[in-house]
Amino acid sequence: MRAPVATLIVLAACLALCSSVVFGQTPQGSARGQVTDSSGGVLPGVTVTATAADGRILKSTVTDGAGAFALSALPVGRLSLTFQLEGFANVAVPLSIEPGRDTRIVEHLDLAQLSETVVVHAPPVVAPPRPRIIPPPPPAPVVTAVPAHDRDSICGPSKPGARSESLGIITSGRDANQVENYAAGAQLVIAGGRHDGLEPGRNFVVRRDYVVRGDAGAEAVAEHSAGLLQIITAGSRSSLAVVVYACDEFRKGDFLAAFNPEPVRDPEPAGTPAYRDAARILFADEGQTMGAPRRLMVIDRGTDRGTHVGQRFTLFRQRPGTSRPDIVGDAVAVAVRADSATIRINRVADAITAGDKAAPQVAPVAAR
Repeated sequence: MRAPVATLIVLAACLALCSSVVFGQTPQGSARGQVTDSSGGVLPGVTVTATAADGRILKSTVTDGAGAFALSALPVGRLSLTFQLEGFANVAVPLSIEPGRDTRIVEHLDLAQLSETVVVHAPPVVAPPRPRIIPPPPPAPVVTAVPAHDRDSICGPSKPGARSESLGIITSGRDANQVENYAAGAQLVIAGGRHDGLEPGRNFVVRRDYVVRGDAGAEAVAEHSAGLLQIITAGSRSSLAVVVYACDEFRKGDFLAAFNPEPVRDPEPAGTPAYRDAARILFADEGQTMGAPRRLMVIDRGTDRGTHVGQRFTLFRQRPGTSRPDIVGDAVAVAVRADSATIRINRVADAITAGDKAAPQVAPVAAR
């Protein structure tokens, strides 16, 4: 009887020891499964996280190439599995873990809804530019009436007198940005004023010197007329003038000379050329070498030899070896000085150059 009793005592002690070991361990389970998209395709790379009821993260893993995952050693009880993959909507699934068992789950993830944030950048507010205030132009100068005259008497070239006349000099245009060539209507600053005889309303011829080469090759100085201007305001030493008309352009440095209006006159009746009393053509206008219809040239005969405005001339040259004249054109005097005159070419039969002759025509007695 004693032996069986001892055996039972040993067995009881072993059972007690085993029970204490079993009851000292925490029961665990596991979860495994697969993640797919809404069409059933497997989704690798999905993060699977097991979270306890109190929010503690218990385990985390990532699905493999077949979309499968496994989480082991999970505590028994309720927890949640969260599935996350960029581009898909997050999913949280409640799960109950039983001791010693694999809990299997297959989860489907849907594409995340696209949301767009449109940021509208308003253009910077820029204050409108302030309008540029442009001062009104100065009022147009009042030009007094100019006596009627023959413009050719003003615009033609001439031989300078023994004493050069200069009553003022053009220094610039009134507008500082104005070019140096001035046309009709331009306002000019003149070096010269009341002290020099420049008075408002007075008209002046504008001239400049230029160099010519005569028929013998010698150089000489001639005068060219740019046109007519009128003084509009005058100080003691400076003035402001306006261009009345231009024969060509006015230039800085041109000088003012007296205006002696020569009325428009009809040429005298044609007469007989006085070849033995002929004048010589000296030069043409600036930039010209030959005479042509309407061009102006200078001869070496003036009031000192009876030349007068309206007088006709026959233009000719002497043929070599003969006394017979070779007629090349005709002209009329339009302006006369003491020892020279300006003639206007009316007709040509050949080119007219310096050195050709101008024979005054003597009208019949009945026509005088």
